[in-house]
Amino acid sequence: MRILLVNPNITHSITETMVAEARRTASPGTEIVPATAAFGTLYVENRVEASIAAHAVLEAVAEHAGDCDAVIVCAFGDPGLLAARELLDVPVVGIAESAMLLAHTLGRRYSIVCMTSRLRTWYLECAQSYGLHTRLAAVRALDTPVDVTRARETLAEPLLALCERTIAEDDAEVVVLGGGPLAGIARDIADRIPVPTLDGVSCAVQMAESLVRLAPRPPRVGSHARPRPKPARGLSPALATAMRTTAL
Repeated sequence: MRILLVNPNITHSITETMVAEARRTASPGTEIVPATAAFGTLYVENRVEASIAAHAVLEAVAEHAGDCDAVIVCAFGDPGLLAARELLDVPVVGIAESAMLLAHTLGRRYSIVCMTSRLRTWYLECAQSYGLHTRLAAVRALDTPVDVTRARETLAEPLLALCERTIAEDDAEVVVLGGGPLAGIARDIADRIPVPTLDGVSCAVQMAESLVRLAPRPPRVGSHARPRPKPARGLSPALATAMRTTAL
């Protein structure tokens, strides 16, 4: 099984962090194929950056997903996830949606802990868009500047404190660490938190593997069915081919 892991931001060190955690979680025989956005921002934090990242995700899957069995959109907030599902016939999962869905199986209420207040806004909107907000206890964010390229080394203790606060004050029964740069921290601090703690990358790998094994039929009708071809202008060759467009 080959799973394409797409980092929607341009930071290769974050890709490496997420790929390392994905490979720790993946089953024997599963190959994690990394791809980093060719354009965009250091990390994705708001609606503007998410819109740019969604385009970068589509470019990456158009170029690299051809021989893969599934795709993971590896930024919490899942930019481009639904569009990538329309474009491809293989399962496409996001680390935010995967973690939220699995949180629902582990407790009555879940919280998301993240790095910045702008991420907090985006993640709230993400949960609402998926219809997974009714059991969302809170989204807690750090209130100090962060270096996302060193998140694993510097943020474990501040994030642990936020996890403890949301359990005590928000009645959270599951905690999700929200953010691709945080990959691996949930595993590092799990023994110090009294409720299940989820990592989005690990959840997405498990979700992707399960869907590949289930082998659901690609949709031919409905909102996730592949769009009909139409004339277009200015698309990259890979994206134009994936969309089966004709040139204007």
